[in-house]
Amino acid sequence: MPLVVTGKGETTTAAREQAYDRVDRVLLPDCYCRDDIGERWVEGDGDRLRAWGCLGP
Repeated sequence: MPLVVTGKGETTTAAREQAYDRVDRVLLPDCYCRDDIGERWVEGDGDRLRAWGCLGP
């Protein structure tokens, strides 16, 4: 059964940190979590999409 945990912040990095802090407080047996969420956005995908005009002005 999936569990969705989100975070909110001024930046993608801040939101990601908040989400992972929340995940750390979840206690479930045999649980795993992706640890790469948002990395591609921070590492350049966001800038590329803006440059291509996909995200508006």
